[in-house]
Amino acid sequence: MKESLQGSDWDTTVLGLDPNRHYLDAFLGDLKRRAHLGLIERWGGLPASGRVLKTDLFEEAMGPDAYLPNLGNAGGMVVGMDISPAAAGKAHVRFPGCDAIAADARALPFADGCFALIVSPSTLDHFPEPADLHRSLQEIARVLEPGGRLIITLDNRQNIFDPLLRLANRLGLVPYYLGRSYAVRELREGLEQAGFRVQETTAILHNPRLTAVGAIALAKTLRWKPLMRLVQRAITSAQRLEQTRLCYYTGSFIAARAVRR
Repeated sequence: MKESLQGSDWDTTVLGLDPNRHYLDAFLGDLKRRAHLGLIERWGGLPASGRVLKTDLFEEAMGPDAYLPNLGNAGGMVVGMDISPAAAGKAHVRFPGCDAIAADARALPFADGCFALIVSPSTLDHFPEPADLHRSLQEIARVLEPGGRLIITLDNRQNIFDPLLRLANRLGLVPYYLGRSYAVRELREGLEQAGFRVQETTAILHNPRLTAVGAIALAKTLRWKPLMRLVQRAITSAQRLEQTRLCYYTGSFIAARAVRR
């Protein structure tokens, strides 16, 4: 799906989705939000000064998993970008205090070395070709200051449920284009080739996405609070898998902390 490289196609996706019927409910959205903010906190926190960039605004446009406002710091400013002008526009309406612009990760409209921290949450995996990932990583390295940090997540190809997610995507059951998934080895190699030093990797969100969304939807439909509590407890408990050797087989996203050399 080469057309998914274009912002106009993501405009169609964003404008066609009802924010009140988002695929993530408030519980799953908060879980995802806290997982990403937890990564940032564990991996150095926000910089004391300097600019922060978030490379995707799908969450801020309509989701309960938005966290761009949390990336502000006392000494700098936070910028959010998205390939979709519609997503950037909706994000600005929801969070008028944040800068939100339309931009392509493969050709960033920023000067060299102008960011201290870049957060890239499952953005670059929406491109269908590995070459687009490598090009985007090179651009991110260019706009990071020397020693600046990148915290990146990508869809996890090692996840045992990834083939089912890909099948659901082909059947039209996923509300947006997925692109590619990657193994942690591929992410590490891509970062190193782009001029980064990889400091740490992990995998996050240890619940099968389709199963979790379906179970929550079923509990809501039945309006059975004990079932909802059971489902939520099971999903919360599954997050402990991040601390085990199984994490790369159960996490929905691989994650890396990398520093520009």
